Amino acid sequence: MKLRPHTLAGWTVAAFALALTACSPSSTDGTEEKDPATTKVDTETDTTNAEPAERRDREDIIEEYEAALAEARTTSGDGGPALWTLSDEDTTIYLFGTVHILRPDLDWRTDEFSQAFQSADTLVLEVDMESEEGQRAVMRDFMQRGLYGDGRTLSGQLNDADLAVLIDALEPLGVPIAALDPMEPWMVAVNLSVLELQQEGFDPNAGVERVLIEEAKAGEKDFAFLETASVQADIFDTLPEDVQETFLYETALMLPDSTTMLDQIVEEWADGDVEGLGVLVANPDTGGGEGIYDALFVERNSNWVPQIEAMLDEPGTFFVAVGAGHLAGPDSVVTMLREQGYEVEGP
Repeated sequence: MKLRPHTLAGWTVAAFALALTACSPSSTDGTEEKDPATTKVDTETDTTNAEPAERRDREDIIEEYEAALAEARTTSGDGGPALWTLSDEDTTIYLFGTVHILRPDLDWRTDEFSQAFQSADTLVLEVDMESEEGQRAVMRDFMQRGLYGDGRTLSGQLNDADLAVLIDALEPLGVPIAALDPMEPWMVAVNLSVLELQQEGFDPNAGVERVLIEEAKAGEKDFAFLETASVQADIFDTLPEDVQETFLYETALMLPDSTTMLDQIVEEWADGDVEGLGVLVANPDTGGGEGIYDALFVERNSNWVPQIEAMLDEPGTFFVAVGAGHLAGPDSVVTMLREQGYEVEGP
């Protein structure tokens, strides 16, 4: 079973939410686009009116997802989101898995979480969503990489079958295909995912990061970040065209089911079922395939581990909050730290 990224409860949904302004044609005004002189257009692989690549149908995807969900539900957690601790004589590091977009009425806090967060001197996040400069960087880097900027259009690149699936998905949302034509397939998939979730009651402002940022500011905590917005945007922008188109096709096809899937994944997270989360979103079989799992999880986790190790050289308490998928599965940050000999307390 290969669960595609639009159902994941981890990584960059907070950044995706900022990209929703791209759904308006006017949002491209003043945005720096890719330089056509430096953008390679592969005319030999232009998919306009081409025969569609082999695609899975909705029934196959649902069957695979339900099999993974059934396996995930064979395990359970402690009834609250998981928390890990790594420490030495003068440093404490808490590791907490987040969900970037949630329903506002979900009560996910535990006493253990509250005590750990209140004790922290520094909040460490994936990317800077705290400062105005950081938020502008997210918008700029995603928009620069998410627009064609070379004369191509989305509807001109997609084959007829994929385009029909996309148009069907857009109709209930009231979004015309023309509004999406400047965007590359991955950017459209991201926007559709977040727009659907918001219409069904999810709110980026209720996501764990946004809550922690506001409370950290009120508590005058310091901030630190593990990577830049450009790194996150590059993960998608460097995907091969055919992989992006498959990502968009499955996002559009499964859009009506995505809210239910995310609700179910959030249940696993809120219960602290780390093993179940690994089955659903953070292992090579369910991480998206086609190199997406390595790019989203393995490479980024490997880059973060040395930064977390370096925190042990600084006295104080750090609260590291990253997408829950990064702390679950066989290639998690927790697993990598333990394999290097660190004693990480927690599930």
